[in-house]
Amino acid sequence: MDKRYNKLHSLVLWGGVGAGHYYHLDINGDFGVFVTNQVKEAIRVRQERRKESNRRAVVKSLHERGVEIIDQLSGLDENDLIGLIGEIVANDFVVSLDIEPILPKWQYTGTSKSSGIDFVGREKLGDMWELTLYEAKHLHDEARNAETECYTLIRAKFRTGIDEFEDEKTKLNLANVLIQLGKFIRFGEANKSDISLAKKHKDFISSSLRSDRYRVNVVALVDAKYCSETTFEQSVSQISSPLEVGKDHLVLLNLIKAESLEKTTNKVCESFVGAV
Repeated sequence: MDKRYNKLHSLVLWGGVGAGHYYHLDINGDFGVFVTNQVKEAIRVRQERRKESNRRAVVKSLHERGVEIIDQLSGLDENDLIGLIGEIVANDFVVSLDIEPILPKWQYTGTSKSSGIDFVGREKLGDMWELTLYEAKHLHDEARNAETECYTLIRAKFRTGIDEFEDEKTKLNLANVLIQLGKFIRFGEANKSDISLAKKHKDFISSSLRSDRYRVNVVALVDAKYCSETTFEQSVSQISSPLEVGKDHLVLLNLIKAESLEKTTNKVCESFVGAV
């Protein structure tokens, strides 16, 4: 694994159908710059989406009424930026585990507020690929303003993340991923682009859906000053068995304590709140 993420502790959960993992991340220096640059990339994606949205609105209005109506995307607010940082760090964490990205949602939407699975990827286990899904949770204001023990906040985030993978909801979200990949493939074919990997990913997700094979992960990110090994143990304890996820799906809860996360998040928010 990438040396940025050092595993500190692990726990077996629910009689072996899940596990909790505890990591340390130093977000100082170059990694702080990396996070900032990734936020800039998200803003670029949002700008492109706005241009495309405007073009569609203009074409539609000209066709229907001959009147130009511009559909604007709202700017990034603080909560969106906090969520984006969580998804960016989770994305980097997942890639450090040698998991191949298929659809990191933030890279295609430029926002943390869009619906769907935060990260869809595949992992090589022996000779087989396995579909792996991630939901990112970033504790910032909650931890900073906490009037209760931090583990209760983290536990609540894990519980919310698990709920995002309710069996039927996950299948619907994966069906939407297939639709998006289908659009990308058609666009690539029209432009004579290489879409061979996209086709492999689409076939792989289709096969995983048919066989009901995938594992789910929740990544919670919190500043190191609010977190300890005891915090981790208490945060994953007393979470009921995730039956709504489906009996055959491994559930992993990953807690990352990051040095200077609060400082970096505040700096990004000061720089980019309101950016489109």
